[in-house]
Amino acid sequence: MRDAVSALAAVLLATACNGAPPGPRCQASPSALSSDAQARTLASSPARCGMAPYAWLDDPTLGNVAFTGDHVSYSPSGLAVLFAITQYTPPAPLHAVDLDVVGYTTQDRGKLITATAAVAYPTDYDQTTALPVLLFLHGTSGFTDLCAPSAQTDERTLIASLAGLGYVVVAPDYIGMQNGRPTGFLHPYLVGEATAIASLDAVRAGARFVAARADVTTCAAPRFVTLGGSQGGHAALWVDRLAPYYAPELEHDGAVATVPPADLKAEVDRALTQLVPASANTAAFFVASSDWYGTTSLLSQVFIPPLDTQLHDEFATTCSPGKSVQNATSLDQVFQTSLLSQVQSGGIASVSPWGCTVVENGLLTTSTPRPASSAYVPSYGILYVLGEADTLVSTPIEQVSFDTLCQRGMPLEYLECAGASHTATTAWALPEILDFLSDRVAKKPLLPSAVCNRGAAVTCRGTPP
Repeated sequence: MRDAVSALAAVLLATACNGAPPGPRCQASPSALSSDAQARTLASSPARCGMAPYAWLDDPTLGNVAFTGDHVSYSPSGLAVLFAITQYTPPAPLHAVDLDVVGYTTQDRGKLITATAAVAYPTDYDQTTALPVLLFLHGTSGFTDLCAPSAQTDERTLIASLAGLGYVVVAPDYIGMQNGRPTGFLHPYLVGEATAIASLDAVRAGARFVAARADVTTCAAPRFVTLGGSQGGHAALWVDRLAPYYAPELEHDGAVATVPPADLKAEVDRALTQLVPASANTAAFFVASSDWYGTTSLLSQVFIPPLDTQLHDEFATTCSPGKSVQNATSLDQVFQTSLLSQVQSGGIASVSPWGCTVVENGLLTTSTPRPASSAYVPSYGILYVLGEADTLVSTPIEQVSFDTLCQRGMPLEYLECAGASHTATTAWALPEILDFLSDRVAKKPLLPSAVCNRGAAVTCRGTPP
């Protein structure tokens, strides 16, 4: 089930060698929740859909580095492959880059846990330089610790290539996908809160890790941009939603969300009324989020036996689960007919408790609003990228999502790549994506004519000739 940004990584190659151990150096900002009244209300009672009550921890250890793992170094020539493939000409020579896997402290449902991330950073600046952070959010790659993207060579090379442009790149594995250490529960797939919180703590951890390296002059500035594709696009929109609440010490300069299932309710309604590729991802959402919501014992309401138990076991033991779902020729070979009938008549929102979990994780339907206290910054914006030929995430549904989010005041720009499939869209749009992120870092104001202007599909600059 690897997709979007992960598919881009699969084409990359690089040379690597061993590097030096970390040591103490510059300072990073302390962690703290927002003191805003709206933020405190959310933090005190974030549980939804019948979950046991919990509160977000306001703990200074959030984002601390707990342990370190693999260390790899990349030469500029080895990192040039990505940009040659995607028709992007870097504005300056690429940097040499080191990449480390780090474990860090985050929280989950009111308890401290550890998670892992890859952190990539330039190593060849001749004087101390504070670089912006690029938070990189991966697409679907699995649902258990065996599937951590930071363990995969192609994903590491993609992350390092982006760091070669002059970013500190932080790429969280997400909770439930810890590199090298068991978590004990499935990754809560498409659960916005769980992924956004772990991602923001990863930004904190990346800054602290780089600050501790004595052998490089790079530091991470307390500001970041976000790039995510598919599942990562959904996560990027959730980072936009929760960053002012959860990590106010970090300045979020902008984001790119490619092929995101933003309207999760509409996507699930489609996937449960007709057999489409997203039907398998819908099954994955119900299974992989069930540990987080405490609904694992209720999966028999969703799936026909033996899938109600078999799928959860598969998700916990392999990175390519759900063959029985992917190979189905009709929805009733996988899902209970009672569930399908309810969705047909009233939509997934009418089905308890599953409708609540879908609604609360959709950007258009969640009860968690964008913070009313967020100050307007003329340069802040989100690039919303869709593929004209996407058969996984519905482009017509997400065009409406774009329009609706714009009507609610989100500063969105639109890009649709002509002829692009779900997996091709991010690669074909990479030149536009990188230019957009560079403009956000440079504090370049959005063009009023571009904001919330949903034009027709265009030939994206990275489209193969």
